[in-house]
Amino acid sequence: MAFDTTEEEETISQANRISEEQALALLRDAPLPELMRRADERRIALNGKQTYFVHSLNINPTNLCENKCDLCAFWRDEDHEEAYTVSLEAARELLRDAAGSGLTDLHVVGGLHPAFDLGYHEELFRMAKSILPGVCIQGLTAVEIHYLADLAACSTHEVIARLKDAGLDALPGGGAEIFSDRVRDQICKNKISAGRWLKIHGEAHDLGLRTNATMLFGHVERTEEIIDHMARLRHLQDRTGGIAAFIPLPFHPDGTRVDVKEGPSGYEIARTVAVARLFLDNVPHIRVLANYVDRKLLEVLTRCGVDDLGGTSQKERIAKAAGAPSDHRFISVDDMFTFVKRLDLEPILVNSIYEQPSESENARPNKAAEPGRVAGLGDRGESTAQSSSTIVESALQKANAGERLSTEEAIRLHDDVPFQVLGELAGSARQRAVPGNKATFVIDRNISLTNVCTAGCRFCAFHVKQGSEKAFVLSIDDVVNTVRDSIAAGATQVLIQGGLNPDLDLEFFESLLAEVKKQGDICVHSLSPTEIAYLAERANLTILETLERLQAAGLDSLPGGGAEILVDEVRGRVSPRKISADGWLDVMRTAQTMGMRTTATMVYGLGETTEQRISHLIKIRELQDETGGFTAFIPWSFQSRYTELEVEPQTGIDYLRVVAMARLVLDNIPHIQAGWVTEGPDLAQIALHFGADDFGGVLMEEQVVRATGISYAVTRDEVISLIRRAALSPLQRTTQYDVIQSGSVRCCS
Repeated sequence: MAFDTTEEEETISQANRISEEQALALLRDAPLPELMRRADERRIALNGKQTYFVHSLNINPTNLCENKCDLCAFWRDEDHEEAYTVSLEAARELLRDAAGSGLTDLHVVGGLHPAFDLGYHEELFRMAKSILPGVCIQGLTAVEIHYLADLAACSTHEVIARLKDAGLDALPGGGAEIFSDRVRDQICKNKISAGRWLKIHGEAHDLGLRTNATMLFGHVERTEEIIDHMARLRHLQDRTGGIAAFIPLPFHPDGTRVDVKEGPSGYEIARTVAVARLFLDNVPHIRVLANYVDRKLLEVLTRCGVDDLGGTSQKERIAKAAGAPSDHRFISVDDMFTFVKRLDLEPILVNSIYEQPSESENARPNKAAEPGRVAGLGDRGESTAQSSSTIVESALQKANAGERLSTEEAIRLHDDVPFQVLGELAGSARQRAVPGNKATFVIDRNISLTNVCTAGCRFCAFHVKQGSEKAFVLSIDDVVNTVRDSIAAGATQVLIQGGLNPDLDLEFFESLLAEVKKQGDICVHSLSPTEIAYLAERANLTILETLERLQAAGLDSLPGGGAEILVDEVRGRVSPRKISADGWLDVMRTAQTMGMRTTATMVYGLGETTEQRISHLIKIRELQDETGGFTAFIPWSFQSRYTELEVEPQTGIDYLRVVAMARLVLDNIPHIQAGWVTEGPDLAQIALHFGADDFGGVLMEEQVVRATGISYAVTRDEVISLIRRAALSPLQRTTQYDVIQSGSVRCCS
C-alpha cells in the first residue's frame, strides 16, 4: 500500500524539489547560515513549531552478532566479559518494571544470533503488547529481518507479516549506514546490500508498516555518496510514502575498527542535517537522536531542519557503546518538555508512528516554564510594530552595506531578526574585517594563581573566602615551572589570573612577572582590569602608576575579564564589590594609551535586557573609536551551576546570535573569538561562520569555567582539524594577531 501525504506536503515538495546535483552543491558549497535558514523555513512549512519526541524503553536482546561489522562498537564475541543475552523471562521483568511509566515506545534491536530467532521475537512482541498494551513496538532492522528470514527459511515479506501479527508497529531505520557498495565493503561488508535494505523497507510499507531511515555519516564516505544515499531514500518514498522520519547518525569512532580518528564535527553535522531537510522533501520528519550530540549543538539543529529529537531512552545500550556521553541523554519527559519549550518550540510527545498517546495512559503534564528569553525581548506592543519594522529594514540594509548601526537598530536586529540571517550578515562583515578563508588560534596556557577572592561575585563558582579549606595560592616557583613547561610545548602566550587575594600585593606581581619573563619568549597577557584596580587601591597608586610598574616588570597586555555586562545596574546585582563599568573602561583606556593592546569580553545571560547587552557593545565600540587598542572581542555565556545566581541558561542559538551581533556592532574591532571553553568545540566551530574569525587558545589549563561543571578540552591538532573541517585555513597567531612565520606552523599544513 502507498501511504497518503497531505495536499500541502505534495505542493511544497513539488514546488521546492531540488536535484541531486543541486543537493551536492549545497552540501559542499552553500554558506552555512543560509543553508540553516532555508532548512528552518522548510521545517516551519511542514511542522511549524511542533517538535516531536518519544518516551521509550530499549530492549537490545544481545550484543552477540555474526556480522561483526567494523563500524560497530556494540557487538562482542561469546567469550568476552561484556557479552550478554536477554532471555524472554528477563525481558518480561523489564517490561513489568516499565509498566505505568508512561512509555510511548518499545524499541527492539540487537545482534544477529541464532538463539534469537523469529519465534523469540514473536513471543517478545506478544508479551510486550500484553504487559504494555498502549505502547508502539518499533523493532528489528532490515538486517535483522533478513537474518530471521534465513533462519526460518522463509521470505522477508513473510517474516514482516508474522511480526506484524505478533504486535510489531514499525521498523527502525538501522543497518542503512551508507548505501554505497564501496563504503559498505569497508565498514560493514557482511551486512545485506543497499538494494536488499530498500526492498525490505518497501515490503514493510506494502504491509502497512511505517519505517524510519537512517544514514551513518562522518567516516569513510564521500560527499556524493551522502547525496546518493538520500536520493535512493527519496525514490523509495516517492513510490511508497512509508518513511516516517530520516535520521542522520553522526559516526562515533570510539570502540570501532574503522580507521577514522574523529567523527563528524558540528559544522559537518549541521550541513548534513540541513541538506537532508531540503532534499528529502517527501519525508515528513528529520530526527536527530539527542544522545548522539552535544546539547548546545542540538539546540542549534532545531533551527536547522530538525523537528524530532528522538526522545528519552531507558536501558539503551547501542548508542552508549558507540561513545555517546551519558550527559547528552534525556532522563524524563519533563526534561525534554523543558528543553523544547526553552527554545520557543512546542514539544509533542508521540510514538514512533507519530500518534499522540491518550491522556489517560501516557501524556505528561507540561511543567516547563514559558520559553526563557532575555528580559525585555518581545515586550513591545502593537503600537510600535510599524516603527519597529521600519527600523529593522533600515538596520538590515545598513548591516548588509557595512554601515555603522545605532543602538536602536542593533536592539531591533537582536530581537527581531532570525539568527541565521544575522549569521549571513556577520559572515560578510567578517570578510570585510578579516579578508580570506582563514581562522586563527594561539597556543597558550591559563594559570589560575589563586581562588581566594574578596569580590564574592554571585555568578562565580570558582572563588572561596580567605581561610577556606579549599583555598589555594600558587607560589612563584609553581607558576614559573608551568610557564617553562608551556614554552617547551610551544606556547606563545600565558594568561595569569585569579581572585582579589589580600595576601598578593603589587610587589608580589612585580616579582612574579619578572621571573616569568626570564623563562623565554612568552607574551604575558594577564591581570584583568578588576585585578589592576584592586592592586592600585591597595598600593595607594593611580591606575597609570600601577600599570607602569607592572609593564616594567613584564606585563605585555591585558585580558578583558571582569567586564561581565558594562552596565552598573547589572553589576550591582551580580558583582556589587567589583569596579564599576566606567572603572573597567578607564583601566583599559589607560593601558591602551600606554601602548598595551587588550581584549574585551562580555559574559551574557546574567538576566540583562537586550538594551543592556547592546549598551555593553556600544561602550566597547566607543572606547575603540577613541584608542584603537582592542585586538579582539570574546563573548561567553554565563554558566550558572554551583553559583548563587539562578537564571535561565543560554542556548546555542543565543550564542550564535551574540557572536553575529558582536561582529555587526563592533565594526572597529578586527577579531571576534569563538568561545569553545563555555560553548564546546562544535558550536565554536559553527561560530566561525557566524562572524568569528579566531578559535582562541588551545593549551588551556582553565579552572574558572570548570568550577561550574562545564569541561571541554581541545588540543592543537584538534583545533587545526576543526578549522579545516569548517572549510577554513588554520593559522597560528601571536597575542597581537601576527601570524607565526616559522616552519609549517604558519599554514598548519
